[in-house]
Amino acid sequence: NRWQGNVRELENTMHRAVLMAQGDEIGPDAIITPDGDRLDLAKTAPAVAHATMAAEQVTRALVGRTVADVERDLILETLKHCLGNRTHAANILGISIRTLRNKLNEYADGGVPIPPAGNGDFQRMATTG
Repeated sequence: NRWQGNVRELENTMHRAVLMAQGDEIGPDAIITPDGDRLDLAKTAPAVAHATMAAEQVTRALVGRTVADVERDLILETLKHCLGNRTHAANILGISIRTLRNKLNEYADGGVPIPPAGNGDFQRMATTG
């Protein structure tokens, strides 16, 4: 579903949904739009089904892989997403810039190609250790 209101209305709607939710999950019945309507379950059901299928595909893709491999791919994909900005990538990943640099140096030492640094970060991470 597309949100028809502004960001403030969306934030207020989410706060209200948290308060109205029963249990640990927020269901569609707890979400009331700014005009007072509840979410249309007929419209949300396909989105929920699609999200469920996508989550199952991700889970299947992870089974059989080591945590280290998954972590490496997540770090490198996040770094690509951030156009090489190490600080931004570290923030998204919830790790320190030092941890990110150590991981990247470890990957580089193992022969894994590392995306070049961007937006003011040092080009060669090994020199900053």
